[in-house]
Amino acid sequence: MKVEDIVNGLKSRFECDVKVQSRACGTKKIEKRDIYARLRREDFRKAVEYLFEIQEYLHFSVISATDLGNDMELLYHFTVDYGKRNEEKVVTLCVSLPKDDLKIESITDLIPGALISEREIHEMVGVEFIGLKDTRHFFLPEDWPEGKYPWRRDETFPEDMLNKLYETWKGGDENE
Repeated sequence: MKVEDIVNGLKSRFECDVKVQSRACGTKKIEKRDIYARLRREDFRKAVEYLFEIQEYLHFSVISATDLGNDMELLYHFTVDYGKRNEEKVVTLCVSLPKDDLKIESITDLIPGALISEREIHEMVGVEFIGLKDTRHFFLPEDWPEGKYPWRRDETFPEDMLNKLYETWKGGDENE
C-alpha cells in the first residue's frame, strides 16, 4: 500500500488534517514516511475501521496521551504493511478531547490488544473509553484515590499520595 493511497483514503472519507513526515532510517538511510491524521472524535472509530479495510492485519502499537491544558490529545499508533521490510508505514490517528468531556469509543472489540493501552490512559489521565469492559487499575494500586490522574498537568498530587505510591512500589511500609 502506498502512502499516497492511505492519505487520499483518509482525506476522502473523513474531515481531517493529514500530514506526512519523512525520516531516514538505518545505516543505509532508507526513507520512511509516517502519516499523522488529526480526526474529529466522531470519525475516530470509522477511521480505525477504514485502516482494517486497507490492511487486514493492522498492527496496533500503543496509545499515547498529551495534556494540552484544556484538552487531552490521544495518539493511536498503527503500522501498515507491518513486517514487510522497508515498506512499513506508521499511521498515527490523533484525537483531541476537551477535559470536561474525556470520552471516546473503545477499540478493544476490534483490537483486543488495545486493552492495556486503554486501561493505562484511563487510569493515568482520566479518559473514559466507552465500551471498555475492564476498567480495573493496571499500573496504579487498586486503592488509588478516585479522580486523581498522575499524568495530568492539572494534578496537584498531594504528598501523602506520593508516599503511598512509593510504599506500594517498594513492597511495604517505608519504616520497615
